[in-house]
Amino acid sequence: MTVARRVRLGAVFVNFKRPDLLFAALNTLETEHRLKLFIVDNSTGRLPSLAAAWNRGISQALAWGADWVLVSNDDVLFHPLTLDRLVERAAEKGYGFLCPVDIRKEYGLGPEDIARFTPPDVGEDRPEANYSCFLLSPALYREIGPFDEAFTPAYFEDADYNLRLGLAGKPGMTTTYAPYFHYGGASGGIPRSVADRNRCYFIDKWKDEIPWVEAFATTGGHLSSDT
Repeated sequence: MTVARRVRLGAVFVNFKRPDLLFAALNTLETEHRLKLFIVDNSTGRLPSLAAAWNRGISQALAWGADWVLVSNDDVLFHPLTLDRLVERAAEKGYGFLCPVDIRKEYGLGPEDIARFTPPDVGEDRPEANYSCFLLSPALYREIGPFDEAFTPAYFEDADYNLRLGLAGKPGMTTTYAPYFHYGGASGGIPRSVADRNRCYFIDKWKDEIPWVEAFATTGGHLSSDT
């Protein structure tokens, strides 16, 4: 692996219901870059949505002067090379939004496997986005804008962002070059009534501009729906 020039990497995590998972995730962070953590505590629900928490953390990272911003769920574990390889691949390919690959979904592996997993020397990149963990460039965030905080408390803020990325001709990407592990749903699920409400809001928001938005919404708007 060729480590890209040393950059300022802001890592945004939201503390919600499982501080134990958050601490476990943070303990697996490794990088050659200058890393600063931005923990948004929303355990009391003072922020109305996950999107609002993400925006708060991203804004703080940008104010710090981050060259890249990592946004991640708390229910993940990182490989020792995840962060460096994400930065390397994004810089090399000019990606503004890049996700690592989840070894649970990709290979059927467990949390005990991530530290000893051997990632591919080159890997492959594909147009797919999983919002449980992603690397975001400040330039793309400023171009696309913040996440829509009206998706309360969560669900479909990712589909909305995927649509906006696609309309800008800059779809989110996933690379098998950088692995991580995602438990999936460990920090709490979303009631069906909330999901249905946010889906309706998403369709209403875009129906006059995008005639196929309802079909887009049937899969949550992205190939990887395990967020």
